[in-house]
Amino acid sequence: MAGMNGSEMNVNDAQHCEMVQQQLEERIGLGQSLTPELRAHLEGCPECRAHLKLLLELEAALLEGVPPMQPPAHLKTQVLSAARQTRTHTQTAAPAAQARPHASRRWWPLMLGAAAVSGLLAFGALLTPSRGTAATLPDPAVVVAAADGLLVASNDGGGTLNLLRGDQVTASLRSDGAQPSWFTQGVRLGDRVYLADAANDRVLEVGTNPLKVVRSYPVPDGVAGLTASSGADGGRVYFKTVRGSVGRLGDPQQQITVAREDGMPLADVMDGVLLSGGKLFVTHHLSGEVCLLDPDTLNVVKRVVVGGAPVDLAPEAGGTVLALDVAGRLLRLGADGEIIKSWPLPGHPDKLGVNGSVALVTDRAGQLTRIDLISGEVHPMPLAHPMDVIALPDGTFAVAEGGGAGKGSVRVLDKTLRTSWELEGRGGK
Repeated sequence: MAGMNGSEMNVNDAQHCEMVQQQLEERIGLGQSLTPELRAHLEGCPECRAHLKLLLELEAALLEGVPPMQPPAHLKTQVLSAARQTRTHTQTAAPAAQARPHASRRWWPLMLGAAAVSGLLAFGALLTPSRGTAATLPDPAVVVAAADGLLVASNDGGGTLNLLRGDQVTASLRSDGAQPSWFTQGVRLGDRVYLADAANDRVLEVGTNPLKVVRSYPVPDGVAGLTASSGADGGRVYFKTVRGSVGRLGDPQQQITVAREDGMPLADVMDGVLLSGGKLFVTHHLSGEVCLLDPDTLNVVKRVVVGGAPVDLAPEAGGTVLALDVAGRLLRLGADGEIIKSWPLPGHPDKLGVNGSVALVTDRAGQLTRIDLISGEVHPMPLAHPMDVIALPDGTFAVAEGGGAGKGSVRVLDKTLRTSWELEGRGGK
């Protein structure tokens, strides 16, 4: 940049890395997936990649061999904050030429001491599974990365919700509706998870510590898609209805219509909603459209006919958006919604998860497909009945897999499709 010397640039770079590392700590502490902007920075910054690696090692070290206790929500944040401060002090105080142990070895005594003083060595286990036993996990349909593990919603008679810490079910409840639940999607906002139940025309607000249904929002036309965005006002949850309306939870007066439909079978209820680049992207798969809306007024800014039947959306670094076409395509869209690139896919995939340069899509007919977004290589893998896939903060993916007789499973896969762990459940009654 003109007029800026090397010293000023180094200071700005250091300040930016400081901000990135704070965001990494917050997201790892809350079990949130990394944003495209964070992933883009990590690709070109070895120091911040090392910081992320250390955070994951720290969590694994503190989880190893400890009892399944539920700590205060603030503990992990305090421990990570203390570690950061120690790291900064060590780097500025120690002579540059002095040999120092690996950062993780310097931090771990402090971490373990801080946790021991609090009397709590266990605080969540998304990244390191506990040694659990098979539990009731009937027909998983939706999986969400929650503050206390994975929340799994099942399309069984009672709308069972299970909270997983690693490969162990730690809490379970029935969400019971007037009709057997049909969960289509879940999103997280802060310490809450929001679940779309299309059969009962509602969105459930779920707390996970302890596990309970906090509130039920009526959505008269049934929910086809959800997304959440944080903000100074506490955040918003946007929804799209089966009949073609778009609105915000808790604001019944703020709703617009992007299409008019008569309804559809529950198995066909699916559409994508995503806030990206200051616009709300909404798919309408029955017309093959992606609509761009103003997130404040919900006015339609633009309609783009992409063809096929787009049903899911995911953000990429740089402001592009991935759109999944159930007819067998993965599309890359520009900030204006126009198609930039297209990948042909096998089968009829309907759910999409993205971690960096790897996308996973699920096809209920019995297939999971990995797409390398750089090389374009497509690799399918058979699965019994995959219903949902999400990206996790450590670069892995969680897949909800249904099965026969109400029996299902949840598995965590790395980017090569290797199973890190799997929890198989018994069919519910």
